[in-house]
Amino acid sequence: ARDGILVVRPDSGELPKIVLDVLESLAGKFGTSNTPTGHKLLPPKIRVIQGDGIDINSLEMILKTMTAAGWAADNLAFGSGGALLQKLHRDTQKCAFKCSYAVVNGEGVDVVKDPITDPGKKSKKGRLSLEKNADGTWSTITEGKGDPAKDQLVRIFLNGDLTVDEKFQTIRDRSNVGL
Repeated sequence: ARDGILVVRPDSGELPKIVLDVLESLAGKFGTSNTPTGHKLLPPKIRVIQGDGIDINSLEMILKTMTAAGWAADNLAFGSGGALLQKLHRDTQKCAFKCSYAVVNGEGVDVVKDPITDPGKKSKKGRLSLEKNADGTWSTITEGKGDPAKDQLVRIFLNGDLTVDEKFQTIRDRSNVGL
C-alpha cells in the first residue's frame, strides 16, 4: 500500500448518471461505510472529481441526485472550467492535448481515449506528425502515412528534460507567421 488518495475522474457522460455510475463501480471494488446520517461513503483513500459540465445548476443537480441515491457529498469534489463563466471550453473548438503514444518497459504502445458516452471525443492514437497543407491548414497524420520531411513537430521534452530552450519572443514570432 502507498500513501495518498486515488482520485477518479469520470469521462464525459450524462450528468448526473455518470457520477452515480462511477460511485457504484468504485463501491463494488472497494466497499463503503456509512456516515452518521446513513449515506454511503467510499474508503478515505478513494474519491471522485467531476469537472466536466459543471455550473451552478449541474452542481446542485448532482448533489441532490447523490443524496437521493444514498451517497454522501464527501465522496465528490468539483472542478470548474469555462462553463461557469462563458460556457467556453476546449470542446468549443474540439481542442485537447492527449497522450497518443508511450514507451513502457522499452516497448512502444499506442494510447487512445475512446469514451463510450461520447464517440466524438475519440482521440488519435500512435505516433503522429503534423503537416502544413498547401492551403495553409494543418493535418495530423499517423506515422508512416505522411511525408517525414514535412513534419513540423519538434521534440521539446524527453524523459522530463527540456531539449529545446527558446525565448518567448521566438515562439511568438513563429506563431504570427501567416497571419
